[in-house]
Amino acid sequence: MRVKKRAVLTMCGAVLAGVAGAGSTAVSAAAADPEQATTVAAEDAAGDPWVYSDKWGVIGRNTIGSPVAELRFGPWGRTTAAPAATQKPPYGHGSLGLLVAAGPNPAVTTDDEKIAYGNETDFAGVRLRDIKTLSYSIFTAMDSIAQVALPGIAFEIDPKLNPGVTYSTLGYLPNISQSPSAPATPTQGRWQTYDAAATGSRWFATGATGPAINCTLASPCTFAQAKAALPNAVITYSVEFQKGRDNAFTGAVDGLRINDDLYDFEFKGVRKRRI
Repeated sequence: MRVKKRAVLTMCGAVLAGVAGAGSTAVSAAAADPEQATTVAAEDAAGDPWVYSDKWGVIGRNTIGSPVAELRFGPWGRTTAAPAATQKPPYGHGSLGLLVAAGPNPAVTTDDEKIAYGNETDFAGVRLRDIKTLSYSIFTAMDSIAQVALPGIAFEIDPKLNPGVTYSTLGYLPNISQSPSAPATPTQGRWQTYDAAATGSRWFATGATGPAINCTLASPCTFAQAKAALPNAVITYSVEFQKGRDNAFTGAVDGLRINDDLYDFEFKGVRKRRI
């Protein structure tokens, strides 16, 4: 019998305080957690102001089963043969941990789970062609990365190709992307950065949009090709990390960069700064 897991979202609870602009909340992590006062002071002194956003979370309508998405500390990676894990998360001290199960029969995907975690507010109306920079880091906490479908970044969009088709999901496929979009040697147990907008990226569009622009799971396209084929497309419902329905995954994501905004996933919440 498979033990069902409870969908988990660890947010920053009552530590958010003080509105600072639309859709965001400024917070002093020192006030929220006195033990981190030194770290925050150092970051502020270095000119790296972070603003916490309360718009990120599990997207229930796109989640299937009972996967886990948890804001957590770590994980730390190993980049050498030494037993100690010394590679810290890309930013800060934490990340978004993901745990997605697969069913007992690999040929039956309807038993597989799916997680979607993202922002359903701040990107609505943004033109797809205006996304110039798009990258994030993945940590795969599994014995082998071979044949593992990794968490991708996705946009829910109005493709604006046919008045009768107003919805599609445009998703990045990190595990089949090639360098420089993906690492030359994908490796488990360490943080690696994926440039979803670079040459070598592989994307697909769902529904009627995929075949219309020659960008499907069976025959993916690059991000540049997708944008060229969808010149008027706009983001609608969300920007999200998604994983499933395919195979199991245990790991984490962090350091999402969208144009000049960097999103850092921490135990106390998702924080943003301009870069």
